Amino acid sequence: MTDQVNMTGSSTPSPQMPMQTPSGSGQPAPMQQAPKKHTKRNIIIAVICVVVAAAVVFAIWWFRGGASTFYDSSAQEGQASYKTAEEIQAELDRQIAEGMLNISIASIINFENSSSPGLAYIENVPSNKYVLRVAITVDSTGETVYQSGGIRPNNTIEQIMLSQPLQQGTYPATATFTAYDPDSLNEVGQASARITLNVLN
Repeated sequence: MTDQVNMTGSSTPSPQMPMQTPSGSGQPAPMQQAPKKHTKRNIIIAVICVVVAAAVVFAIWWFRGGASTFYDSSAQEGQASYKTAEEIQAELDRQIAEGMLNISIASIINFENSSSPGLAYIENVPSNKYVLRVAITVDSTGETVYQSGGIRPNNTIEQIMLSQPLQQGTYPATATFTAYDPDSLNEVGQASARITLNVLN
């Protein structure tokens, strides 16, 4: 066992000056070492807290539909504007059997040209239990010319735009309504309606 020698050459440390050298070291330990360790640890803890908080916020955003890319931004709350007060009240009073799906869309949709909007009155009525997405396909080609985002119950999309250009003419088409569970957004079923697309110019 060797003695630790202080700077004055004495073989015993002064009682007023406790040695600051770590075991086995011949150099004084820096006095700032302990505070730096605590500061570094505090920074790491703060970073972890920020990451966890960000993850929680992201999870809440995602499970709320974040969703956001799922739902259609053009959907407006309320039923179609052409309905009378009596029709709206009748819809609110309607009792739909469990598992039934009520779909609503204009039977004829007119477009001034393929770049103009058409009045479709796509509606997810208040009595429905599901979120809906609607796809319109041309019967003769199977081409999808419109695809909505998610539409919540008691929301309406009045005007739509064609996603593919169509020449002037009349096109028999099919509107397919796909229903999704509002909590899990899992697909639960489909229903369809025959419609006509008119491109006037």
